[in-house]
Amino acid sequence: MKTKMNSSHPIHISITAVAKDSDVVSYYVVVISDLTEQKRAENELRYLANYDPLTKLPNRSLMYQKIANAIKDADNRNSLVALLFIDLDKFKPVNDSFGHAVGDQLLCDITYRMNNMLDKNAIVGRQSGDEFLLLIKNLDSPQSLSNLVRNLIAELAKRVVINDFAINISASIGVALYPFDADTTDELIRNADIAMMHAKQSGRNGFKFFTEQMNNQLTQKLLLENALKDAYKDDLFFNNYQPIVNNKTKKINGVELLMRWQHQAELISPAVFIPIAEETGLIDVLTEQALTRALEELAPLFRANSRFYLSLNLSPMHILKSNLTERLLLILNQHHIKPAQLRLEITENTLLDDKSKAAKQLRALRGAGFKLLLDDFGTGYSSLTYLSHFPKVSPKLAFIYQ
Repeated sequence: MKTKMNSSHPIHISITAVAKDSDVVSYYVVVISDLTEQKRAENELRYLANYDPLTKLPNRSLMYQKIANAIKDADNRNSLVALLFIDLDKFKPVNDSFGHAVGDQLLCDITYRMNNMLDKNAIVGRQSGDEFLLLIKNLDSPQSLSNLVRNLIAELAKRVVINDFAINISASIGVALYPFDADTTDELIRNADIAMMHAKQSGRNGFKFFTEQMNNQLTQKLLLENALKDAYKDDLFFNNYQPIVNNKTKKINGVELLMRWQHQAELISPAVFIPIAEETGLIDVLTEQALTRALEELAPLFRANSRFYLSLNLSPMHILKSNLTERLLLILNQHHIKPAQLRLEITENTLLDDKSKAAKQLRALRGAGFKLLLDDFGTGYSSLTYLSHFPKVSPKLAFIYQ
């Protein structure tokens, strides 16, 4: 139907016959309904179900369908399909520092730049948050794919200026190929994601192709995660103590707490289980559990010598908790131990991750009476000048009795 408002309208026509008796129709009643708004609402719902409203890219649901269709076409044509799982590095600090409006503009800018690099065989979609999926159909060769990924890495690492804010960001990319790395759509997405996580663990701003070894490593990690959670609930961790000796008097002034875990009759290295505890968010409760255990086990030494102290390593994840000082004081008060008898060892990463938040936390700990030590001093970026920005954090210079 045509009106002054629009050249065409979707309409619904209903015609009803009206008869005075059962044989003769006297007239017809025609009802014409304008369906413009209904169709507009239907189209909008259909769009929202398939596209990301911010970037206008296909969303996770639509990308899943496109990947599934690409796999079917690849089987028919005997060709390759590549899936890139793209995760922006340190996107959260951009949102936290500059606001979500700037973060949204950055996502749109990245979308625009990626689309400009791609040809008709490539489709980019938004997986979630700062994650994107890039589907490449009819792949020519692994070499051309590697070149594309390198170009993407270089492009996404370029500085972006938004609202006068200069933003430096990069991306970690995982790559999986069909049919070499997966048999189904779910497997292809999962394996590209696994490869991306390995790229991120390798230092970010890079890419990795999926390998079966990655899958095995992830499986082992997931098993350890579950075992670690059970070990915490069942209090299966235990403490070792390394004496700290005064080099002049040769007397033991204190001990350093070393958390240990035995799983399936094998000691699991802290270098393995500590990062997992940090990722799962268990590191703070495990640390507090170990501290409580130490104060109970070492109670006679604390009672015999008021100068005896315990040295405790704090994870960057733990020290940036807002209520850390209160939690530590609560545990010490329950065991009648003074803050001066607990020395807190922190790593350089703690200071580098969020300088302002770390400085505020360190001031609170120092104000509560804790002595702070910088562990592994000089192995990263720290220097005596750098330390001057933080409240009385001393390099750890204790001689350890072996």
